[in-house]
Parts: sequence; C-alpha cells; structure tokens
Amino acid sequence: MSRSCKGTESVSLKKTLKFVCKNLQCSFGTDIKAGSCTTDAENVRRGDVYFAVLPPLEDEAAADTELTERVGLAIHHGCCAVVADRPVIGTETVPYYIMPNVAEGYACLCQALYDYPAKSLKMFGITGTSGKTSTSYLLSGILAEGGYQTGLIGSLGVFDGIEYHGVPEELTPELLAFYLDRMISNGCTSAIVEVSSKMLTEGTLGGIKFDAVCLTNIRRDHIDYHQTVESYRKSKLAIFKYAKKKALAVCNIDDRITEAVVPLIDLPILSVGMRQQAEIQAATVERFAGEQTFIISAGTEAVPCCTRIVGDEHIYNSLVAAALGIGLEIDIKTVARGIGRVESIPGRMERIECGQNFNVFIDSARTTDSVSGALKTAREVTEGQLICVFGAASYHEEAKRQVFAKSLESLSDTIVLTAAAAQMDSSSADAVCGIGKRFSSPEEVNIMPDRAEAIAWALSAAKEGDTVLIFGKGTPERVEETTGKEPFCDRYFTKQWLYENQSCAV
Repeated sequence: MSRSCKGTESVSLKKTLKFVCKNLQCSFGTDIKAGSCTTDAENVRRGDVYFAVLPPLEDEAAADTELTERVGLAIHHGCCAVVADRPVIGTETVPYYIMPNVAEGYACLCQALYDYPAKSLKMFGITGTSGKTSTSYLLSGILAEGGYQTGLIGSLGVFDGIEYHGVPEELTPELLAFYLDRMISNGCTSAIVEVSSKMLTEGTLGGIKFDAVCLTNIRRDHIDYHQTVESYRKSKLAIFKYAKKKALAVCNIDDRITEAVVPLIDLPILSVGMRQQAEIQAATVERFAGEQTFIISAGTEAVPCCTRIVGDEHIYNSLVAAALGIGLEIDIKTVARGIGRVESIPGRMERIECGQNFNVFIDSARTTDSVSGALKTAREVTEGQLICVFGAASYHEEAKRQVFAKSLESLSDTIVLTAAAAQMDSSSADAVCGIGKRFSSPEEVNIMPDRAEAIAWALSAAKEGDTVLIFGKGTPERVEETTGKEPFCDRYFTKQWLYENQSCAV
C-alpha cells in the first residue's frame, strides 16, 4: 500500500476481509498497520501482507504458475502473510488466506485504512462506453449550482474540492481511497467517480457503495482487454453491485443494449431519452456552431437549457446528469442552470475560437457511434466544407475500421488520415494503412502520418464557413521523462497555429 496512507492505526485484517468474503478458510488474529500491505511481489518489505492480485489469465495452468512464482517471491522478501484466491504449495511458513476476489479484498482494505471515506460522502458512480467524462462534468455543475461541494475523479484528472490533480497513470485502490479522504478533509459533501470497465473488472471499487449510479450507454469497445463483447458488457453491468440497496439508477433507454438490461436492475430507475418515452426527456430547439438550446422535461415540468457544447451526444449526457440531480431533489430550473454553467469539456466537441472565420472542433470520440455522431453534428452546423482529421490507432479493431471509413467518407468533404498520437511508431503506421485501405476511393484520402503536419494542413485548407473537426484527446499526451520532449496536445497546437497564421486573430 502507498506510504501516504492515513495514520498508523491498526486495522483487523480478518475483519476487513470478511467485509468482502464471510467464509475465510483460515484465521489470523494479528492486526496490520497502514502502509504494510502491497500487491507488488517484487517490492515486498519485511513484515508486509502480500495480496496476490494477478493479471487476467485465461489459462489455468499459466495462472497457477504465475501465482506460485509471485507468492514465492513475496515470502522470500519477508512478507508476514499472503492473501490469494487458491492454495499454493510451499507457503507453510506464513499465514495464508484464501478469498474469491483478492483484488476487491485489497481495495476494501485500502478503504478501511482511510476509515471508509465513501460512507461520509454522497457517492455518484458513472459508467458507460462513452459520455462518462461529460456526464461527470455536467453533474458537477448541477451539484455546484445546488449548493453541494463536490469532488471529481475521472479520466481528465482529480478535483479534490480545492485543487486539480493530473491524470494518474492508473487509478489504483490506494489512490481512490486517498483522494476520497482528501475530499472530506477539503469540505466536500459529495463525490463523482467515472467508473471504467477496467475498474469494475479489477475490483477497484471494493469497499465503496454508491448512492446513485448511471449507465450512459453500452457499445462495442475495449475488446483488446475484455476479449469478447459479452465480457465487456458484463463488466459494465457490474456497477450495480456497488450500489446501495435503495440507490437510484439512471439509464438511457434510447441505447438499445441499456434498454434491454433495465428489467435486470433491482433498483429504483429513472429513464432518460430523446426518441422513446422516458421519465426525463429532451427535445432540441435550435443548434448553431457555438451553442444549442434544448428543452428538458420531467413530469409536468419543462425548462429550456442553453449550452455552448453542441450535439445529440451532449444532450444525452445532460439528460443523465439532470436525472441524477433531480433524483437528489434539486429543482429542474437549478438543474438547467448547472448544465449551462459547463461551457466546455476538454475533447468533447470542444470548440476552438481564436478569431478564425471557420469552425474548429476537437472531439475524443473513439467508438464508431461516437465518431458518426460527431461527424453528423459538425455537418449540421457547417455552411461550407467539412474537413476531418482522423487519427488511426492500433487498438482500432478491423471491424471498426470499415465503419470509420464509411462514416468519414459519407459525411466529410475532405479527409486527412494521420496517426492517433504525435509519436509515430510501426503499429500506428499499420493502423493508418489499415483504415486507408477501407475507403472506396482511397486515392482521395490525404494521408499524413505526422499528426502536427496533418492538423496544420487541415487548418490551412479551411475557408470561411468551413469546419475542421479534429478527432483526438485534446489533452496533452503522456511522454516518457527520459525523452526530454514536450508532450503534444491537439488543443495547444491548434490554438498556436491559429494565432500565428490568422491575420484576424487578436
């Protein structure tokens, strides 16, 4: 466990593990202290308790071998106890616990060492293939408008109630407990957690129960990690096991798969939608490049909501956030004001305005539906030509490449195909070629592997009334410290180019 754990008070290992598994197969009466648990077999210190958390391995024999090696290494380094999901030969020298989900047990212990901070906060868990970040920001705006001091943990970083922290390379159970505790110290009364499928699969949420959870949508993604579509979908539905018994569940029933699983959810549900009859609904009034207005309806009440972020995807995310706020008994007018106060979200149809006479958007869409949705929105607000910069990534499956190509070709006037990251390597080069071959007229596609060159070319080609849509994170890329290079950021690069090359820029 991290050295930064709270205090040095002792916590009963046996009692804590029973929180997750009531049928431990052995007993161990010794207490442990904060900072004396680890999942890293190579860096076990003498007296540590080692939790054998393994990466997902389908082959049982390989898993047994991996476990034996790691446990042996931890014992060699002097651990005082081992927690694992199965017996291992040669462990007679230390107390040995067996529990079904070691990762969840470890996460639960992390929460215990901080005195379960989630119990002192109104907890909101948001999952889905897309829309998690936007919904989190929108809900944060609604809660702020409603007088709540709120912390936020998500893919763009952590807000602890006072200051922002950069995106951790991995949101470990230690960090999750640490930040929740910090929120309480900073006066927060609620916390929003973006919940990824990886977190749900790896048991990161052990020891946490949510007051409200939501499912924005379930599409096809992360097959490289989950192996199958079915496995990925099951991981998303696992969020409901971390909900309190009477927690509120919010579901977007316009999403076909989400609608199908609603009968399986044993919680009070608020449905949202634009096409189907739902408890919280929305209808678009007008949409321009710089703003859109839509009506939110809940029961007999309806209010207009104006936002500077455009697109149906944003309206869906606003609906989910609105339902969570209404479920907290925040009045609908306050909800609308909270949505409107969120003027931009990095990489979410983010409008770049630097005095140019054409539109520029950066969008982080990575699924086929999200890419298609962003293209349709850009087309809708474009008077002239739609110029699209699309980054091909190695994680794009073959099935996705065909759909990406079709959407780009049917909705864009000019396509610039480039690498998904500034640092070009062989895998990204293969990805560019892989998608390039999927176009019906590949000779009309501009292939520029260098991302900075591709963005600059698209911007220079734009004329008054055109739109440049750049698919990318918008946030700086991670760069190894040893390279000494500045991290590349689509937003920073685009703004810099526009200021340097637009005569009308202020």
